[in-house]
Amino acid sequence: PSSVFGKNAPSNKIQIGQIGCGRIARGHDLPGTMQYDMARVIAVSDVDSKRMKEGKELVEGYYAKKDIDLEVKMYADYKDMLANPEIDAVIISTPDHWHAQMCIDAAAAGKHIYVEKAMTREEEETHRMYEAVKNSDIVFQLGHQQRQTESHIKAREVIQAGILGPITLVETTTNRNDPWGA
Repeated sequence: PSSVFGKNAPSNKIQIGQIGCGRIARGHDLPGTMQYDMARVIAVSDVDSKRMKEGKELVEGYYAKKDIDLEVKMYADYKDMLANPEIDAVIISTPDHWHAQMCIDAAAAGKHIYVEKAMTREEEETHRMYEAVKNSDIVFQLGHQQRQTESHIKAREVIQAGILGPITLVETTTNRNDPWGA
């Protein structure tokens, strides 16, 4: 959309900075973002220099396969990335305890935001993020993919229908028998 494109975006593409280059970014955000022609990842940031280099190589490798010569910029400090006027939007895929402050800083810098779940850890952080986004002209999106699956929809229907009666305790577990663990 025209409200997202930056003034200097080449070929009218959304220029994206990836904050956090770990498992979530490598497996979900970066490849998913780059497959669309309307956006281009042009920068990566991570406090772990090895992960940041891997993120840069992943992005540049993707573009090389499409015969696009792109030098991805690296930022050890995400605030330096936010200061780059070429970047229109950021994807935040860091550990949860960084989400609130990074979103607040990105909104203050005028960057559109996609942040992975969990959005915040504490209610107070949620209020501060809400105010930062509300008082800006940015687009904000929270990644909450699995909430639309059939099992979640059915569970909500069962609760709303009162089938379970009064609910006084909720216990949850997760079982990720995969190489990355829970």
